[in-house]
Formats: sequence, structure tokens, C-alpha cells
Amino acid sequence: MWYACIINNLQPDRSYRRVDIVDIMKKERRGLSENSYVWAIGSLVKKGLLQHEGRNCYSLPNGKKKGVYIPLYSKEAMIVRDQVEKNYPLIGFTVFESVLLNEFLNHQIARNTIFLQVERDVGTFVFKFLKKNTGKTVMYRPSQKEYSLYWEPNSVIVLDWTSEAPLDSNSPHDITIEKLLVDVFCDKVIRKVYSASEYESIVSIAYDRYSVDTVRLLRYARRRNREKEIKEYIPKRQRTRDNAFKI
Repeated sequence: MWYACIINNLQPDRSYRRVDIVDIMKKERRGLSENSYVWAIGSLVKKGLLQHEGRNCYSLPNGKKKGVYIPLYSKEAMIVRDQVEKNYPLIGFTVFESVLLNEFLNHQIARNTIFLQVERDVGTFVFKFLKKNTGKTVMYRPSQKEYSLYWEPNSVIVLDWTSEAPLDSNSPHDITIEKLLVDVFCDKVIRKVYSASEYESIVSIAYDRYSVDTVRLLRYARRRNREKEIKEYIPKRQRTRDNAFKI
């Protein structure tokens, strides 16, 4: 496995573009096709010698394999998700609930709120449907004052869905870690469910525990006009030479 030796030429705590790794490989073995070098990189990732950090971006593993974020929804949130999916099968929407943040927070959230982000054109229809059929307190794009006045445990908050959000093609209604990290920063109503001072810790724990596609995260943050602010919270090793931010 001639290409394994290139690991010795990589520095820890730094991200590398695929083209950079290919250049290093070419110094070890010239004359191969581009596909051969790309295959070699894929082989290193499979063997755990390289870690995939985003589109065409890699680093040395930090000693433990990061998992894929899978939101563990409450029974109440799953019922809401299934109701909307059954009655509006063609619309785009994602589900988030405040207790999903507990694994990232020091101050735990005891009383849950369910957030449903729905395509803008059908938000009012979904709101009326849920208000009629769930028996829960349902609000549509509430102001912070309305949220404080009418909120009850397991309230459902219907918000507008931002297009080009990072989604999981296998579970399009489940929130991805990239979307979660951006939404909890951008949505004023969501920000009411946790202390803003803990946002840095949320991002740090998420990056330490899960595989986060920084390029995809920042592309979505740009859509929400918060790329510059959110970039400052990305762990330092992800910001080395800005390799991970080249979109």
C-alpha cells in the first residue's frame, strides 16, 4: 500500500484539500491517473487513516471516529412529523425540538418545544391543520412576545423553511447537524429556548462528537446571512488556512 506513507507528510490539527493530498501522492508515485489518486484517498478514509471533513476536505483522525448525527425525537415530535408527512406528502419541511439540544448544553432544557420549518407558501395551511388536529398550542411565526405569552409545554411552532438547507436524502424531514447549528443561531424564537452564551459550547461539542460538513454548514449560513458570525465559532482546527471554507 504505497500511498499509506503520505500520512507521514500530513500535519495534525490541519485540514487538507483533496488537490493538496493528490500533489503529495504524486511526489511518491508519479504517472498514475487522477482516478487512481482519488481512489487511494478513498482507501485511506475507509481504513481510518484519513478523516473526511467536508466536500473534498480531509484531515488526520483525532484518535476517535466521529459518528453521524441522528436526531432522537420525542414521541410528541414524531406524531407531529407523521401527521404532516401523511397529509402534505409533497411539501418540504423539517422537524426540530428544543430537547435535542440537551446533549450539547450544561443547562438542560426540561420543557420541550417542537419547531416545524415548512415551505413558505404552505406554512399557514400546515399551521391551521395542526391547530385543528393536534390538540396542542400551535403558533405560526410568533414574535418573541407572542411566544412568551402563549407558550405551553410541547407547543408546536411553525416557521418558514429556508431553501437550499442541508438535508439528509434518506430522512428529509429530520434535521441534520449542519442545519441545527445554523438554525439555533439564526432563529430568534429558537434562541429563546437556550442561553446564547452556550452557543460556542454547542458548536464545539457537535464538532467533537459528530462528523460535520463545514462547507455545507457555511453555505447554509450564507443563505441565512450569518456566515461571518457563525464562522467565528467553528473550532480552530477547522479554520486552519481556511481550507475548509473554500466553496
